[in-house]
Amino acid sequence: MRSQAYKVCEEILNYLVNSGFSYQVSRHSLVEAITMIRGGDPRTIKNWTKNLRVLGFIEIINPNVFKLNLVRSPEALEKAVKVQGQKKLM
Repeated sequence: MRSQAYKVCEEILNYLVNSGFSYQVSRHSLVEAITMIRGGDPRTIKNWTKNLRVLGFIEIINPNVFKLNLVRSPEALEKAVKVQGQKKLM
């Protein structure tokens, strides 16, 4: 059974995919997604960014760009494959 943190990370990843991201996401867009799902307190943003990284949902490319790991969320992966390519630029 998946933990609550894992489920929230899947929600955040799904939000990003629904917003048009399928490969990379900017810090700004990641913060927006976390804010919409969990709240906008700076401690919350920091905590969920760390959770996403530790659980393997994102990988840091540089301080302002993250690579999405859609394999961690089959639902998000399926949506992204249907779209075929990232629609949004950072």
